[in-house]
Amino acid sequence: MPDWLGKTIGKVRIEKYLARGGMAEVYLGTHLSLDRPVAVKVLHSYIEEDPTLLARFQREAKVVAGLRHPNIVQIFDFETVEGHPYIVMEYLKGPTLATYLRGLHKRNERIPSHQVARLLKVLTAALDYAHGQGVIHRDIKPGNIMLHGRADEIPLDQPLTNDVEAILTDFGLVRVEHSASQTASGMVSGTPAYMSPEQARGDKTDNRTDIYSLGVVLYEMLAGRVPFESDSTLAVIYKHINEPPPPIPGISPAVQAVMDRALAKNPNDRYQSSREMAADFFMAIGMNAEAETIMEAAPGASVVRAAPKEPKATRRPAWIGVAIFSFVCLLAGAVGAFLLATNLPVFSKENETPSPGATNPVVNSTEEVAELPNAEGMVQIASGTYEVGVLTPVDEWHVAPINIALDAFWLDTYQTTNGQYELFLQETGAQPPEIWPDEADHPVRGVTWDQASAYCSWAKKRMPTEAEWEAAGRGPGASPQMYPWGNDPTAGGQTFDLPDQDTYAVGSLSFNVSLSGIFDMVGNVWEWVGEPYATLQAGYKLVRGGRFGLPQDLAYRLAVAPDDTHIIKFAGFRCAADQVK
Repeated sequence: MPDWLGKTIGKVRIEKYLARGGMAEVYLGTHLSLDRPVAVKVLHSYIEEDPTLLARFQREAKVVAGLRHPNIVQIFDFETVEGHPYIVMEYLKGPTLATYLRGLHKRNERIPSHQVARLLKVLTAALDYAHGQGVIHRDIKPGNIMLHGRADEIPLDQPLTNDVEAILTDFGLVRVEHSASQTASGMVSGTPAYMSPEQARGDKTDNRTDIYSLGVVLYEMLAGRVPFESDSTLAVIYKHINEPPPPIPGISPAVQAVMDRALAKNPNDRYQSSREMAADFFMAIGMNAEAETIMEAAPGASVVRAAPKEPKATRRPAWIGVAIFSFVCLLAGAVGAFLLATNLPVFSKENETPSPGATNPVVNSTEEVAELPNAEGMVQIASGTYEVGVLTPVDEWHVAPINIALDAFWLDTYQTTNGQYELFLQETGAQPPEIWPDEADHPVRGVTWDQASAYCSWAKKRMPTEAEWEAAGRGPGASPQMYPWGNDPTAGGQTFDLPDQDTYAVGSLSFNVSLSGIFDMVGNVWEWVGEPYATLQAGYKLVRGGRFGLPQDLAYRLAVAPDDTHIIKFAGFRCAADQVK
């Protein structure tokens, strides 16, 4: 193995040695084009000479590079230099869960149950996503779970804060289901302390082996140790196959029942999806509302009226709705007649006011039109009922289908560019975004939700509601398309042209356009949206569509905390309007 320190391989300058694992050495480097830190995994020399292990390394790169999930480490690049394969991946500064637990258990302390539940929730969501893509990790353990927070450091002697996330890493032992190049039958791969019985026997494995291994991780967080320990690896393997895990002292019967099912010897007796385990754990510790959110999967059939700046209507029996509608119509007629009789001004929008000092109470139509944005660069989206959400998978980032009635509205054809945002800065003196300046025809990024909203107000527009944004991307009808171009995630291979290291000029990829003519809703920058159509934690805002290197389907919703700088630096926006001139 050559000395990589100080060398430049591809677009990365190697700067620091980080760690050594069973398959590779890991270094810290700087991506010269992006000017950001990255982790570089370089293969051990003995693996380079073994075709089987080399193929496993290559499989890791290709499989993980295809996964797009906030709680799975992102792969940026996969290359070979001087005959040595290496992977360039997202650099996560935090410690592993194994490191954190080691210090905690030395002090005879445990992670509080609500914090365990929070970590379990994101890990199960990541696993269910990977399993949905046909990918099995096969080596779930605390050493392959990174703790990542917004702070520069995560103190090992302090409780975890609520901003700390768990990120799954090292898919080096994954197996793609139905792949021709599977691990040979009878070959045991994994870490003995976290190995499922079927994995220990060398039998065929599926997603339930990951559920068992995650159950061992949950056991360790609660008990301060793994269920089976021994000086002999074979003894540990024997116990996984033949012995029930010891009960955990001090936990409730409900939590113990979760552990028993997660660690069942027979995969058929285990949880069949990892989110089931998370939901049962939340229920067992009394967090029932969270459990319902995790498992909510029933598609919604009723129509919810969604209009900008208006609260969502509560579902009521049909006869009540008809009566209310009739009453509103009568009331509107009476008010209109009264206004005409008294010569009072009538406004088309509730936030419009007469010009100061005006003596004529009737709104001047010329002034009203002057307050509207120009139609140039915008597309009109027809009124109608649109389906948002998705039937499967329903998880933390997707909701079950909802039918939402929308009035006609206008949406920017392209994301707001740096050139357009510069005019806003010049005229208003506002603070520039975090990423500034950049190429004029690329989307502005690094803007906060408030900055995006301020720009739209300056442009005489507004933020699109979440339902409007999704409807413009997916189109009308039942089970609308999942991507701007259709339902094929690759667009016939065209998505391989989406840059994965930086933004691109808006509208420059002709395939990345929705049925309504809106460009770049996926894979350039995250887009801020306004009013959500489903539950959102107080103070959080939503981004949609995914960014370069991390494209998402059009039903994917990512909640962002006000101080989440990691997401914000990849966030941009486009504006909407009710009327144009």
